[in-house]
Amino acid sequence: MRIDVIGEDRTITADVRAYAEYRLFATLARHAALVRSARVVLRRAGRDRIGKQMVCSVTVALEPSGYARTRVSKPLVYRAIDGAAERIGDLMSRRAAQS
Repeated sequence: MRIDVIGEDRTITADVRAYAEYRLFATLARHAALVRSARVVLRRAGRDRIGKQMVCSVTVALEPSGYARTRVSKPLVYRAIDGAAERIGDLMSRRAAQS
């Protein structure tokens, strides 16, 4: 399963990228048959990109087609990642139950 982590801010360190990749992999691994790839985008909230909230957006490409998406905003980047991983896990569990 391919997971791309994109940081739109210089404060997104290699450790943060690795954490996001790990959290998403751990969440999506149980649904591997339904997942083609995932994309995580980390950025600051607000138009001027100096907001205090961090946003974690996750898009999962599904097999054979379709997407699952979520977006979480929290004060800390790790909390935003955890929230997005939890939400996408819930969405994937519902998808698995439907199929």
